[in-house]
Amino acid sequence: MGTYRRLILCVALFLLCAGCGYHFAGEGQGPEPGISTLAIPVFENLTAEPGLEPIFTGALRREFLLRSRIRLVPRREAEAVFLGRITRLSTSSVAHRKSQDTILTRLSVTLDVRCVDNRTQKVLWQDRSLTYYQDYIQDSDPLVSFQNRREALETAARDLAVRIHDRFLSRF
Repeated sequence: MGTYRRLILCVALFLLCAGCGYHFAGEGQGPEPGISTLAIPVFENLTAEPGLEPIFTGALRREFLLRSRIRLVPRREAEAVFLGRITRLSTSSVAHRKSQDTILTRLSVTLDVRCVDNRTQKVLWQDRSLTYYQDYIQDSDPLVSFQNRREALETAARDLAVRIHDRFLSRF
């Protein structure tokens, strides 16, 4: 009876570990095992907001520089290339005072990101609609509100860069 229980326990443990069905969103196989170089050209900005390109491109570059063994190189030298587009940026009021003044605003940004093999142009990974929300405080001083919005954009860029990096390297 003890051997039978051990067998059942081993089979159950194997089934639990074999596949829970969880996976990250995004499509593609992830990086090929041999990829050691990557290029991240400046993202394309399809919104009316100027100056988003360096914020989001820089955040993704920083993420790969700090947390990956894949080297960042110019596009012509890279084995794979990350191509990004900022497709949507919007704000909406989240909280109001009694006088209907907005005190909290939600910033929403959507990216279309893909990584392609630089030789074959095969898509290694992509997420066509990666969205992130970040709230920030509206202030009666427009300069403070502007700074709060800028910080919300930078937070969104950093958090999206972490998501992209982790999903790309996860090979789910």
